[in-house]
Amino acid sequence: MGMLEGKIALITGAGTGIGKGTALMFAEEGAKVVIAARREAPLQAVSALAPDSISYVQMDLTSAEGRARALQTVIDRHGRLDVLVSNAGAQLWKSFAETSDDEIETIFATNLAATTRFFKQALPYLEASKGNVVVVSSTASHYTLVPTQKLSVYGASKAGLNQLTRTLAPELGPLGIRINAVAPGLTRGEYSGESLDLEQDQATRDWIASVTALGRMGEPRDIAEAITWLASDRAAWITGQVIDASGGWQIGPR
Repeated sequence: MGMLEGKIALITGAGTGIGKGTALMFAEEGAKVVIAARREAPLQAVSALAPDSISYVQMDLTSAEGRARALQTVIDRHGRLDVLVSNAGAQLWKSFAETSDDEIETIFATNLAATTRFFKQALPYLEASKGNVVVVSSTASHYTLVPTQKLSVYGASKAGLNQLTRTLAPELGPLGIRINAVAPGLTRGEYSGESLDLEQDQATRDWIASVTALGRMGEPRDIAEAITWLASDRAAWITGQVIDASGGWQIGPR
């Protein structure tokens, strides 16, 4: 029996990268999963990999109507919501001096404000199931090792999610709801590939390995393992925690 056998999950930002890896692992572990993101084509591709376990709904995290529709879709298809994995968000790798006011607004409005509102909308469903939330944060939320010097605004928004995780835990605990966060280090995926051109740049890949204690770059499945464990009943006594999943990015040799 899988760790998530019989669980019903909604995973946002699940068309690529960490969200995709998490959806596939949840399916392997016995969950029924609804994945959500803005772009339909990647969602279709992921759901086609496990059609008996994964379905999708389009959702813009910044839209109250879109968030409500995604939650209602889960209820209509499966009757309840046990696990919410909050992975969707906006990313920006840019020096602070060059970051525009509109970009600052987008990052905070998406990563912090919209995500907070989503948790509030999901609250009745999670209370009914005594479910849990796993937030995907970032090591950029509490470390400044290169390349986080160009992640100042993004990192600050994720730091807000860390504190939201910690402060919500004692409020949600009496309702039977757990909330935890996973903070990935640099992980192979759509965003990292676009920002750092990792597929073509062997020097960058070598450098990443050199500053990571475990000697390699993270893969989506590495992060999915941590998320899956936190979402499962094996972590039933864990709440309010922010757990790094970085291969020792912040403690690696320099």
